Amino acid sequence: MMMGRTFKRLLADKRGNFAILTALGLPLLFGAVGAGMETTRVMQVRNDMQIALDSAVLAAATHARLDEGRKSDAEYAAEVKKVVEEASGGQLDNGSGNGGGGGNGSGSGPRHPLDPGLDHGLDHGLGKGNGKGNGNGNGNGADKSNPKKDKAEVDATASRNETKKGTSFKISGSLTRQVPLNPLIGFIGVNTVTITVRSTAESSFSKGAAMSLYLVLDRSGSMAFKTDTLDKSRNSCDNYTEQSWPRVAFTTPCYIKKMASLQAAVSYLVDTLNKSDPSYNQSGNPESELIRTGAIAYNSASFSAQKITWGTSATKRYVDSIPAVPTGGTNAYPSLTTAYNALRGSNPEERTRHDEKGNKMFQRFIVFMTDGEMTNSSIDGQVRSICSSIKEDGIKIFTVAFMAPDKGKSLLKYCASSPDNYFEPDNMEEIVAAFGEIARKAASVPTRLIN
Repeated sequence: MMMGRTFKRLLADKRGNFAILTALGLPLLFGAVGAGMETTRVMQVRNDMQIALDSAVLAAATHARLDEGRKSDAEYAAEVKKVVEEASGGQLDNGSGNGGGGGNGSGSGPRHPLDPGLDHGLDHGLGKGNGKGNGNGNGNGADKSNPKKDKAEVDATASRNETKKGTSFKISGSLTRQVPLNPLIGFIGVNTVTITVRSTAESSFSKGAAMSLYLVLDRSGSMAFKTDTLDKSRNSCDNYTEQSWPRVAFTTPCYIKKMASLQAAVSYLVDTLNKSDPSYNQSGNPESELIRTGAIAYNSASFSAQKITWGTSATKRYVDSIPAVPTGGTNAYPSLTTAYNALRGSNPEERTRHDEKGNKMFQRFIVFMTDGEMTNSSIDGQVRSICSSIKEDGIKIFTVAFMAPDKGKSLLKYCASSPDNYFEPDNMEEIVAAFGEIARKAASVPTRLIN
């Protein structure tokens, strides 16, 4: 009877319930606290792994582009592994120290490059894994982790696509490791987490530069004037000067006209572009798979344009057909507008044509040439405005002020994409050299790295 009453009193006594419930709930509480602490740390570890892998694949892709694929695909893939290993200071296989404290380990040695906030072995909150830590946790313990379990695994592949125009590379990699978690997480049965990151980089080098280039050329009356270059192939010809125009000033000796100089310059530009173009085939259809050109001439109004097309032959024929003795005033605005409309980014035509030939990237150029100034200040303002729009659209403008007055030079300096894109030749030899330099600059645009 006595024992029965004692047992009933024990059941009715609630003074120990709190201690019992606390004891039962502590594992869950510790697990929740540990999970909160580890979530931020694991995200940081993953971010640092991603940065390391991104750097490795980009480095390998860049190397492949710079040395034009002289190594094998296997060697470029091996570079990814090497860069990741070097970034980790050779510590990819180091385990985490199994210190028992709960503070943030702050070991005195070098930090793990894959996680700048952690010590070797990614041991945050547990002290330094190699026994040299002096953090708040128990960093003086020996490294008791399993190196195989914590090993970071790096995998990489490399491939290339070769064409007669150049080579493109694709470098891919993955980085995986098991990260030991704070022992508090052990209360809910989780001791490690596996983190995997992936990255891909592409690069390419071209044997020639893909481009769409439009010539905007002055054929006003002043282009009939003579230059200072003697035409030794002829004994006499009609020589026009600014003072005598439109009458012939004299017939002997014979001087090369501005228009003939421009035609020779365009011929040199065309030859230079063709030599830089590995896909060029004079009798091919199309003539090129890299270079598209067009042209339009102007005086006080625009003439019919040579529509932009593959290769250079049609453009050269168009320029060669301009009369040796042109006439008229000077208004470049309508012709610049025509060139801009053909190349502007909102017009899908050029992008479509280059995509059809496998040109992932191409440059857009306008070559704007005049030997004078616009007929009036209103036209000058219109030209400046359209030049600003062209440059804002990402189209590069080369300008050539051929024996031009100061006002014409000022306009073309404004329109040029940069001082290096502006030329002011004063004779035939200089304009031919200028157009050759334009072709070389256009054809030497470097290939960009794509990530």
